[in-house]
Amino acid sequence: MVDGDAGAGMPSARFSGWRMVVIFGVIAFVGLNLRSVILAVPPVLPQIQHDLGLSYTATGLLTSLPVLLMGGAAWLAGMLIAWRGGRFTVALGLALLASGSLLRAAVPGVVPLYLCTVALSLGIALAQTTIPVLARQWFPRQIGLVAALYTDGLIVGETLGASLTVPVVLGLLGPYAWADSFIFWSVPVVVALALWLWLAPPAPPMARRDGGAARATPPRGARVGGWHLGLVLGAGSLVYFGMNTWIAPYNLAQGAAAATPLSLTVLNAAQLPVSLAMTLVAQRLAGRRWPFVAAGVVSLVATAGWVWTPVALQPIWAALLGGSAACVFVLAIALPALLADAHEVARLTGITLTISYSFAFLGPLVGGALWDLGQQAPLAFVPVGAAAVVLIVLGALLPPRARFGILAEAMEGVAAPDGPLSARAR
Repeated sequence: MVDGDAGAGMPSARFSGWRMVVIFGVIAFVGLNLRSVILAVPPVLPQIQHDLGLSYTATGLLTSLPVLLMGGAAWLAGMLIAWRGGRFTVALGLALLASGSLLRAAVPGVVPLYLCTVALSLGIALAQTTIPVLARQWFPRQIGLVAALYTDGLIVGETLGASLTVPVVLGLLGPYAWADSFIFWSVPVVVALALWLWLAPPAPPMARRDGGAARATPPRGARVGGWHLGLVLGAGSLVYFGMNTWIAPYNLAQGAAAATPLSLTVLNAAQLPVSLAMTLVAQRLAGRRWPFVAAGVVSLVATAGWVWTPVALQPIWAALLGGSAACVFVLAIALPALLADAHEVARLTGITLTISYSFAFLGPLVGGALWDLGQQAPLAFVPVGAAAVVLIVLGALLPPRARFGILAEAMEGVAAPDGPLSARAR
């Protein structure tokens, strides 16, 4: 099963070919469930807003609250990883996600809806902060590959939640059964928890690792700080969550509600081919400036096109926005694991995600507030355009790749075979 000490802080963990494939599959499936639950909400936001009498600001809070909690609780995940290990932390996160999702359907009312959203968001924070740490712990030579496969799972979950909720789930349960749709998307989370408990390998607490550093620490000034990484990742997330939140209400206000299912589906589905393509080159592109700058430019142009061109062109802009967000996420999510010493991965990952999701939280909330204040629907997309500018500026300000100090043993996975899947890392 596992040869060597997986908890020694050194790249000594080895898995047989079939075992590696199984673990990769479980990680991707966990990622799928970390997004399907929350991305099933935007398609039914107009129903929730109507039935519960929510303002646009309160509606934006419903989708931005998970983003805030995913960032604010990342530090807690780092503490749990150090105390109980990554396997336990992911299991606890999945348990909170499943219970929170089920309870917000079972207990009606505005307050229970928000409280259960807090619980499931905490679960997402614990699990998603831990996966990059486990990638470093289990697969030190294939960090870019594992991060990309995990991102593939996230994007598949986003696509399924956004595209199937209205035509399939509500088609089966009833056109106004938005609460029952929460139960539908909770079932795969329970399955993911069972698979994780059964198949995930051991992951001892990081605090017990004192076997030495995996590499020399780069000189001062050669690292990219958590604030920089967090704002870059957060800008891409803000583009994504901001668009998912306001497409349905915006189109309804514009008298184009019929365009919403296709636009949401394209926004989320466009991420998958980009993510799959990035899987092959993520390790080579990690730390380069131009992908982030290019993603920012494309996002800015697409946001302007969304507001100022006919509704019929929405799928084009949605595809560009979704693909750009996927590119940023794939490249940025792997950086803490690639840049940090083994004992620093959890801390840097926690800092990066805390900053990124706290920044992304502002998108839907500020967009809703601007709409309420100005009574103009296009104002909801102002934060999305601002995030694109942040991507351009901070992407251009990244230091040269040569100064990143990327893990030598991780990069060996690009040049040297390490199991039957090493070709995908290349």
